[in-house]
Amino acid sequence: MQSVLRALNRLVSDGVILAYAIGGAIGAAFYIEAAQTEDVDAFTVLPSSGSGLITLTAVYEALTAMGGVVEREYVRFGNWPLRVLTDANPLIAEAIAEAVAVDYEGTPTRVFRAEHLCAVALQTGRSKDYLRVSMFLEQGAVDPQALLSLAERFGLADRMGKVQRGES
Repeated sequence: MQSVLRALNRLVSDGVILAYAIGGAIGAAFYIEAAQTEDVDAFTVLPSSGSGLITLTAVYEALTAMGGVVEREYVRFGNWPLRVLTDANPLIAEAIAEAVAVDYEGTPTRVFRAEHLCAVALQTGRSKDYLRVSMFLEQGAVDPQALLSLAERFGLADRMGKVQRGES
């Protein structure tokens, strides 16, 4: 996974993207017992294109120049497929902005805060996402009040209620 993280860090230093943060199951693994996953989800902030159109072409070109291999919507580095996503909504934009700096085996990276990981999981709304939120709560890896505040602010309180009632 270090090759993926180094590639993301280089995208930032080269100005291809402005910022990134790891979300999804890999992001969750920094806080709770790791779940099985096949990819790294990197949420990115792209430079303004001027035209208003969002395109990942420059990102994919830079990643392939670094040795990544495009496979469907992923860019593979060794055993790790990287999925590049954008700050497509206000919750994701806030999660990237407030991400925490961590060290992964000597490689610096940024990861969503636990509360944002859970709020994004609630927003995504799949059964496995609700289960992940339950795991965060059961393992005491998230501040329940901060999560509830996020859920209310982003219109996810009903989904949070489902998790708290065990209706996932």
